[in-house]
Amino acid sequence: MHSNVQRVQQYFGFLTTVVLSLAVALSLTSIILDQFITVPSSSISLDTLNVRYGRPQIGYDTRRQEYAFMTFDLSADLSSLFNWNTKQLFVYVAATYPGRPYSNKIVVWDTIIRDKQDAYISLKNQTADYAIYDVTGKFNGRNATLSLEWNVQPYVGILTWNKSPEKTRITFPKFT
Repeated sequence: MHSNVQRVQQYFGFLTTVVLSLAVALSLTSIILDQFITVPSSSISLDTLNVRYGRPQIGYDTRRQEYAFMTFDLSADLSSLFNWNTKQLFVYVAATYPGRPYSNKIVVWDTIIRDKQDAYISLKNQTADYAIYDVTGKFNGRNATLSLEWNVQPYVGILTWNKSPEKTRITFPKFT
């Protein structure tokens, strides 16, 4: 009838089908569950914004340009984003400002949250991890908005991105 190799192949083929079906079911239930989660509230306030003119401290670029450093306060409760399928959250503060021909979006600060207990963020006078640069080399007094955004990374399923509706407007000073 069937050899032992054929029986093992049938067993693993059936096992693979069952595991794949369970993974699809888990992924669909987490997508449905995400529809009922309320967007967490947060607040961001800018403490200081320093714009400097000079050679950037990173990379091999030798041209002189404007770059900005900032400190900010942040409070957010992201514990509602955790469920049985959440592996971790990638949380970041993004600065968005207009440019030509598209708008610019730059990550200013980021962190990874792996536990629901660590999902409450309360930062005071936090220095931005990354400086803000513009492709043109000058900010020219443009307005920008700071917003808290996150990426939910599940054990099984698709990645989802979202952001807090609260935003903070900032204005880059004109460098003289």
